[in-house]
Amino acid sequence: MGQFIIYGAGNGGKWCLDFLEWRNMGDKVYAFCDTNYAELDSIHSKEILSYEEAKKKKLPFLVSNMDEAVATEILDMLSKDEQIGYGFNEFYKATGEESAVFLREWCAYHHAKNNDQWFHDAEKEEAVDVFWNEESVFYKFFRELNLQNVVELACGRGRHVPHYINKAGTVTLVDILEENMVICRERFKGIDSIKYYKNNGHNLEKLSSDSYTALFSYDSMVHFELMDVYEYLKDIHRVLGGGMRALLHHSNYSDDYKADFAHAPHARCFMSKDIFAYLSYRAGFEVIEQKVIDWYGMKELDCITLLEKRMK
Repeated sequence: MGQFIIYGAGNGGKWCLDFLEWRNMGDKVYAFCDTNYAELDSIHSKEILSYEEAKKKKLPFLVSNMDEAVATEILDMLSKDEQIGYGFNEFYKATGEESAVFLREWCAYHHAKNNDQWFHDAEKEEAVDVFWNEESVFYKFFRELNLQNVVELACGRGRHVPHYINKAGTVTLVDILEENMVICRERFKGIDSIKYYKNNGHNLEKLSSDSYTALFSYDSMVHFELMDVYEYLKDIHRVLGGGMRALLHHSNYSDDYKADFAHAPHARCFMSKDIFAYLSYRAGFEVIEQKVIDWYGMKELDCITLLEKRMK
């Protein structure tokens, strides 16, 4: 993986550099390129070049503008000038990764850097009531879980824990972000029945096989790439005991197969009720029940699926 130039030194370009530095890839950015180069200062010691000067470097361009129409216009210009250019959906080509890995990291970065207000609002009564009021379909399915040794996947900052901790035996909180684990450890210090696991965002490799009585995930798997969902399903099957159940809240958005966290409505990745059932069955589960639900005012945007691990 060589170096590249970020096209655009505005907020989008700064975001690109910050994201890459968060991933220890900041040294891959050679410089920025911007039409207002003469009026701008360097960004994190990265020089800002004119387009004509940038072309002479013979390096690929990363187009930082997230507006699809604007990005397409810039990419067309680069192509006509025989320059290599990548829009956001193709950044992984420049960083030398699989697309699912890149988007997984972007999702994690977004939650780490931009979601303090969301986490605050998510604790409000009206936000958690969707999951925990007696009439909620979430709670109806949740009551079907054996909470003796339960895993909460993508737990965030622990907003759900107070609603089930008194009903559970041992709880394992799992999240991709160390920041969330730190907050949860502080929030629930003194509760010896809670364990913590920062995972890699696509499996549960450090959890023991056939050891857990239930696993659930709310309002997070909706953002996971389909390939990561399948990897998780296989590992959820591995860690659950025979006949044990998983409850998963996932995307039901299938209008655009190119959908990803950065561009789909409400950051829903491509998935459907039926595709999820298929993947679950292939991973070794029986689908006990599914319920398609509205979310953010969008009809049938999400789905809740209750699974049971098939007995050997």
